[in-house]
Amino acid sequence: MARESAGSSATAVEARPRRSAERRPEIHDSAVVDEAWIGRIATADGAFVTDERQRVVAWSSSAQRMLGFSPEELVGQPCFLALMGREPDGHPVCRRGCAVIRNARRGRGTASYEVTARTRDGSARSLSFSIVVVERPRGGFHVLHLFRDAGASAPARSGATRRDVAEAPRTPPAQVDPLTRRELQVLGLLAQGSTIDEIAEHLSISIFTARNHVANVQCKLGARNRLETVLLAMRRGLV
Repeated sequence: MARESAGSSATAVEARPRRSAERRPEIHDSAVVDEAWIGRIATADGAFVTDERQRVVAWSSSAQRMLGFSPEELVGQPCFLALMGREPDGHPVCRRGCAVIRNARRGRGTASYEVTARTRDGSARSLSFSIVVVERPRGGFHVLHLFRDAGASAPARSGATRRDVAEAPRTPPAQVDPLTRRELQVLGLLAQGSTIDEIAEHLSISIFTARNHVANVQCKLGARNRLETVLLAMRRGLV
């Protein structure tokens, strides 16, 4: 595999061992895959690598800063379980057998795309993704996912600014679906100030399941964050 360098934001891939006489460049946020055919990957973007079964095999420190999950929590887990990426209309993008993995199995790449993902604490984050498929010499592949904040691109496309969006009057939408018994339990714990870890421990569920319950409650109540979730729940007499 060739190595490219174009400034601090470039992706560097080293496929062969360097000679000891050469000075190794300083690498900051790196996702390291312990297989000789792919070597070391370094990027300023958030980065993670998945295998043919969509399991995370490498998770960078920049990805941890952006989404909150540590490598210990995610390596070996399905990527779609962590990200919960959706289109603005709510259609799921990150799922088992997604377009990225289907294209990779056919030896194709995937055009850059934007999704709204969920961080470890359940809050939404708009991300822009680029995909690189790395094929093994003897068959098989890994998929390198590079992502960064989508920023204000979504409001800008509609002619609105961040200030316009923030200052626009917000009327909470009517609750479309009733909360399940488990979601009401999660909502009650949120109102008590519990964290995702504390909710998971209290209900004896995984952090992914706890995070997903929080995300579902926010979606059903039309809330943008955990604080607004609790406030809207109080107004509706749910807590």
